[in-house]
Amino acid sequence: MIPRPYQQQAHDAAWQYLSSQSGEPLIVLPTGAGKSLVIAMMVEQARKFDARVIVLQHRKELIEQNAEKIQILLPDIRIGIYSAGLNSRDTEADVVCAGIQSVHSKAHEFGRRELILIDEVHLVGGNDDSMYGKFLADIRAINPRARMLGLTATPFRTGEGPICGRDKLFQRICYEAYTGDMIREGWLCPITNKAADATVDTSGIKKRGSEFVSGDMAKAFNSGDKVAMACGEIVEKCHDRHSVLIFGAGVEHAEHVADTLRTLTGERVGIVTGESMPLERMTALTDFKAGELRWLVNCDVLTTGFDAPCIDAIAILRATMSPGLFAQIVGRGLRKHESVSNCLILDFGQNIARHGSIDDPDYGRAKPGGGSGSGVEKSGRGKECLNCGIDVPAGDKECPECGFGFPDEPKDRHDETADDTSTLTGVPDPEVWEVIGCAWGVHVKKANDSRTLRVDYTVRLLEAEGNLAQKTISEWVCFEHSGFARTKAVKWWAARSTHDIPDTIDDAVSYLDRHVARMPSQITTQAEGKFSRITSVDFTDLRPEEIEWLEVVEVADGGDYRFDDDAVPF
Repeated sequence: MIPRPYQQQAHDAAWQYLSSQSGEPLIVLPTGAGKSLVIAMMVEQARKFDARVIVLQHRKELIEQNAEKIQILLPDIRIGIYSAGLNSRDTEADVVCAGIQSVHSKAHEFGRRELILIDEVHLVGGNDDSMYGKFLADIRAINPRARMLGLTATPFRTGEGPICGRDKLFQRICYEAYTGDMIREGWLCPITNKAADATVDTSGIKKRGSEFVSGDMAKAFNSGDKVAMACGEIVEKCHDRHSVLIFGAGVEHAEHVADTLRTLTGERVGIVTGESMPLERMTALTDFKAGELRWLVNCDVLTTGFDAPCIDAIAILRATMSPGLFAQIVGRGLRKHESVSNCLILDFGQNIARHGSIDDPDYGRAKPGGGSGSGVEKSGRGKECLNCGIDVPAGDKECPECGFGFPDEPKDRHDETADDTSTLTGVPDPEVWEVIGCAWGVHVKKANDSRTLRVDYTVRLLEAEGNLAQKTISEWVCFEHSGFARTKAVKWWAARSTHDIPDTIDDAVSYLDRHVARMPSQITTQAEGKFSRITSVDFTDLRPEEIEWLEVVEVADGGDYRFDDDAVPF
């Protein structure tokens, strides 16, 4: 069992908290980040001290899934199951995975227990609160020193705010990892979004409390030609996808969607609802996970804990007022898999517009429009410089490291029309370009005389339809800066030359004027405001005999590029 860095950090933070502080801590990890491994690490650590453990879940599928994963990771520890739904009532094992509905009044049957782990803590609330509270109180009546640790991807509940607080089951978050950070670091699958043409207007759906009335919502999505239009769009936009998970608005609606997809595709379509027969349900889930079933429609079943890393498209044919539920739905597509480069999200229920981007550190804690959605203050996290990558205080207009000027924040959060390029994670889809030429020179920013190496790539968009005119994409390499900007420049040079790292821009240009450097055959860009940032380069298609196209372009004005400062992203 080799944990990822953040999994190790989560384990260490939780164990440190339990060892030195009072109260019950909470670990927050995005869906797909591997909470099961963290649970197994906590179990393993506890067993080193002969502590006996109970792992609590809500649903039998999760109980069985967690027990299986922990057993694989810890083969020398016997893992028991206590669940009426699974027809197993093991109270003797040192580690028991149990359903709260089955054990909330039976704590005395388990004897002395030292550690209680609760998975999917965001589901704790209402009557469940009393069940968990009663179980913990009974456990502590036997062992007053028993401790509890919660794990979740969404540390809030709609209408109730944060699940941590002085008077709640959990008092503090001891470790939290953010979805956006983990996508950028490569731990989670990138998410892309295509605007749905058949979006259902949800403004007229009645609300009860903090959620849409389920019957009215199902009726809105299942009326008229909406199903046919939505399914046609799903088939069209998922033609190159291999595992498509679809969320319906109700049982009848889910069945209607499944029937329509069968007619349109001629393929087998699985369906899982609360009314599905056990064998039918098991067969559909098993075949979908194995890649033998391309289409799987569900209704209110696979929103939490469902583990199928092969998913590369999710169609959301429902609406929800709950940011937690929406994050859980989208989270089904965040798990990494070698066959999946990104997961496509098709949102037909205006959920993205309603809740904002799931990679926002404040997602679920505040409404997209800036108002408080749960009584939690903004985190105050900074922003990343688009040029040199260092963290900058959110209110700063200019990067203190490289001088990059941040574009003004838009005053209005909504456009009159939908943005077809908007992605779920709040940025347009990346674009891949073929590099057909390259030039370089010194650039001096007039405002502060900051000097950089400006590199201009002449490119054409790959896989574009028809003829596309060439364009130029520029990047600025900051050899004369310090900190992260210098580190980034060093990496840039090391990928292109075996020559010593230049200390100045002049040294870099002088070398490039006299020697052939290794330049990329492809670049990938990400639009950020009015600028496009190069996020990755590909050298694989470039052979030494094919780099003769590289030539130096003479630059006027003493070799300096002179542009308006607001046209330069630093």
